[in-house]
Amino acid sequence: MAQSKNRNSILVGTLGLGALAVGMLAASPILGMVSWPGELASSGRPHVAVGLLGTAVLCLAGGRKWLSGALVALALLLGADVLWTGLVSAQTEARAAISTDQPMARVMFSNVLIHNSDAADLGAWVEAQQPDVLVLTEVTERHVEQLEAVMAGFAHRVLEPRPHALGMVLYSRFPIVEAEVVTLTDDTLSEGGPITVIATLETDVGPLTVAGVHPFPPLMPGSMTARDRQLDSAADHLWLRDGPLVVVGDFNATPWSPALRTFLDELDLHGLNVAATWPVWFDFAGIPIDHALVSENLIITHIETGPNIGSDHRPVMIDVALDQRSPGTP
Repeated sequence: MAQSKNRNSILVGTLGLGALAVGMLAASPILGMVSWPGELASSGRPHVAVGLLGTAVLCLAGGRKWLSGALVALALLLGADVLWTGLVSAQTEARAAISTDQPMARVMFSNVLIHNSDAADLGAWVEAQQPDVLVLTEVTERHVEQLEAVMAGFAHRVLEPRPHALGMVLYSRFPIVEAEVVTLTDDTLSEGGPITVIATLETDVGPLTVAGVHPFPPLMPGSMTARDRQLDSAADHLWLRDGPLVVVGDFNATPWSPALRTFLDELDLHGLNVAATWPVWFDFAGIPIDHALVSENLIITHIETGPNIGSDHRPVMIDVALDQRSPGTP
């Protein structure tokens, strides 16, 4: 009996120390420490906080009071940051928006998935939601052909399909005043490197610049560094743009990523999405890496994550209007 209790105590202690290590990694970006393990751990910050609390209960039951207290303290730190992120999220902004008759623009983004052989589900959601602007990534020539009938109402386009995951297209019902396709960094593939598509449109809310981004996923330390460089490059190009700005994309970064928060700060953007978008089969237990961010002179009046369209990502859609409180608003 004594040996069994001792074995259980060791097991609980080991589990608690492991949870403490993961929690410290997840909290490290809050303290200004940037690392690849910290990036991965912080991507699931809400999940880690819940896991810490569960482990704290086990440690308390196993007599590891000091370890239980440390886990609870760490969970509270992570939980506070998750709560703050929720308070400044696009979802909170949309819930607080007051219904008005002012003009709006609907912008939709979706990562189609390079291996998605049938874009019919995406087309059905586009037809149901009727966006004014649609940005797609991981788009091939085949996807463009499959969507041609659905996109008949989008007379204005910037098409950069690729035979790999870095293809991107922009469809607009509004006239395109100016468009640019920018290669972000020298992290190139033989068929072309990571790009951002930037288009200035003449919309119902006035001139509006819409940009799409899709940096590398931080699967390894090197690819995290590449992603951060690509976001920095996109920010450098977009910083030169005047007027209202919407940046949509698969950022491969959650709201708790230092790289994404830096991107927001550099461009004075807001509207982090906190609803899970990837992987789609995890449903609400996934992580939010697809976002639709807006400049300070815009407000988000509605945000929605879409259904399973045959991709590993859920689409994201927002309605935006001019912020009448903004000093630059006429």
